[in-house]
Amino acid sequence: MKTSDFEDRKQASLAHQLIKAGRLLNEHGLAAARIAFKLPELKQTHLDLFPHIDFAGTSISDIAKRKGVSKQAVSKLVQEMIKMKLVYLEDDPNDSRTKRVFFYTRGPYAISKGFSALEVLDKSLKQQLGEHGYRLLLKKVDDIHAILSVLEKD
Repeated sequence: MKTSDFEDRKQASLAHQLIKAGRLLNEHGLAAARIAFKLPELKQTHLDLFPHIDFAGTSISDIAKRKGVSKQAVSKLVQEMIKMKLVYLEDDPNDSRTKRVFFYTRGPYAISKGFSALEVLDKSLKQQLGEHGYRLLLKKVDDIHAILSVLEKD
């Protein structure tokens, strides 16, 4: 296969284009989160833990299970996030051997601040695509999500 044929295949693949766009969007989102949190050392691996931490606190073991990684990996990231004042540890009231991870700002504020960084990207996309194009694309991506969610269950 010639290189140009392969490039044509990639350009014609919706899945490839979505992955490529997702990667770029993720990079922009991380940069925006670093600015929003005023944390230049913030990494994607830190942000990847956010959805696995409940506002009521979550043990490192539970975060690791939810994320599908080792407790050691989560523990290292949590220690880094503690230094950044994103999260803190507190004794579990039901088990003195366990510590629970809490958002430093009790969650909603941190999540809201992170989401605000994404809204900056949304605004830029709306300006570039126009309101109609933005809404149409949002609907189509939602449709793709629904299709992939059903396929995942099969």
